[in-house]
Amino acid sequence: MIKLLRAKFLILFNILLWNTVLYGQVSTEEYYQSAADKTGNELKTALYNIIKDHTILPYTTKSAGEAYNVWEALELADEDPDNPNNVTLIYTGRSEAKSNRDNGNGGDLWNREHVWAKSYGLGDPYEQPGAATDIHALRACDASVNSDRSNKFFDNGGDIHSEATGCFFDDDSWEPRDEVKGDIARMIFYMAVRYEGSNSEPDLEITDDMSKYRSGEPVHGKLSTLKEWNTLDPVDDVELARNEKIYNIQGNRNPFIDHPEWVEKVWTTAVDVKSPEVTEFSPTNGDTDVLLTANLTITFNEEIKEGSGNVTIKRYDDDSDFEILSIPNVRLQFSNNQLLINSDAKYEEGVKYYVLIDNGAIIDASSNTFEGLSEKDTWVFTATYTAPELVDFLPEDKSNGISIDTYLELTFDKVVQAGNGSITINKDGEAVMNVLASTCTFDDEVVTIHLPEDLESSASYSVLIDEYAFISNNSIAYNGISNNNFWTFTTEVITGIDDLYAEGIPSFYPNPATNEIKLTNIEKVVSIHITNLTGRNIMEIKSPGTLISLINLPKGMYFVTF
Repeated sequence: MIKLLRAKFLILFNILLWNTVLYGQVSTEEYYQSAADKTGNELKTALYNIIKDHTILPYTTKSAGEAYNVWEALELADEDPDNPNNVTLIYTGRSEAKSNRDNGNGGDLWNREHVWAKSYGLGDPYEQPGAATDIHALRACDASVNSDRSNKFFDNGGDIHSEATGCFFDDDSWEPRDEVKGDIARMIFYMAVRYEGSNSEPDLEITDDMSKYRSGEPVHGKLSTLKEWNTLDPVDDVELARNEKIYNIQGNRNPFIDHPEWVEKVWTTAVDVKSPEVTEFSPTNGDTDVLLTANLTITFNEEIKEGSGNVTIKRYDDDSDFEILSIPNVRLQFSNNQLLINSDAKYEEGVKYYVLIDNGAIIDASSNTFEGLSEKDTWVFTATYTAPELVDFLPEDKSNGISIDTYLELTFDKVVQAGNGSITINKDGEAVMNVLASTCTFDDEVVTIHLPEDLESSASYSVLIDEYAFISNNSIAYNGISNNNFWTFTTEVITGIDDLYAEGIPSFYPNPATNEIKLTNIEKVVSIHITNLTGRNIMEIKSPGTLISLINLPKGMYFVTF
């Protein structure tokens, strides 16, 4: 019996040992034998065929017969070599207890970081296990740091992270601590080889185009930076050990851990001899509704930078220069694959412009020159017409003691004319007078509104103007005044008969006057004389009407004699 039991134990032990090292029976030389001596896409295809068939892990819940889920696999793959009860967190380097899993509350617990962000082609790891549950691109991570990294591309620069103090970040990129830069790069390179679009899997690619950030496309960046990190942070023993653990868990290896030199062989640096090409103008060529302060933007098919030369904006009708910007210039902003032109002056209403760019003013990273814009009709736009704006009005807002026989005066920023609307005078919020815009007096930018009757004394008034009461010469409407608190005034306090013109006695108003005076009680008036202070007769009006125009009088003081 003893011998029989021993035999069973030995058999059982051998079976368990075989299950543990099943994937490790082939040497790395044999494993990659079919990729030998290949480069470029040929090497990439060979590596894909080597690593494509592996065990797909569930994200959380295991089914019968599944050895690991992602949590369990990360606990083994990222185990702290100095403390088997802990995992090492990717961005902070902190050793954290395996039991401190994030239950959804974040904070300083650990969770599962998708180094290749899920939003770039991986999908929901619960519903689409595979690329989204591949342990080669998943790492144990501090939950709050994971949230801050979000789905940023990988690149150099930015601000120091307050918790992961070896990391830097900005609006679109994340720079991990130096100790794991190569690890990050080789994970991204693995994903771009492993997933080529077959069998309903995503087709993942690496890009240098940072404008692809959050585009939703199955791409990750930044290629040139990741290649640098692969060289600056070589493979170490911890990374080698992790590769072996994952090989035993899901049955495939990361080729770029075993052969980091293959990065340059797959992503060969081709000599760039192509000039940058325009892919988009903003505003578009021919746009006729461009704001007077609009920025101009040119988008290219690759990253660009400053060359030497000028960007010139010209008026289309007479080819006169509107603005010449010489590179470098703060009003010419280069950002990734775009050039933003921020003109110093406002465009002129209704004027058509075109843009010229010198050959060589814009270059790419390989110093290939953009041929420029030399034709008048390549990029043309027209500035829009703007609505008139009210720049001054009389009586002034919130003024007091205004004469009851006052008139209203509006000054606009441009010449206006009557539209289809009216001016409403409100007393204590209720309409008491309405004047059609067509009855107003227009003098270029100035509009004078004569009220049909005197206002009440000691009363509070506000003025409203319909939206289409006044229009520019190009038929663009003034927006009007719809708020009773925008333009208010209070009339004078009249305490006795002396303050009014006596009943039946000829009189006039307003006094002082600007353009005209109104006459009252003139039924028996034969003539009116206007004299200056020396007594000289300046104007005589026989059989006067109710209005006398003063526009021909020089400014000064005059006597009116009935």
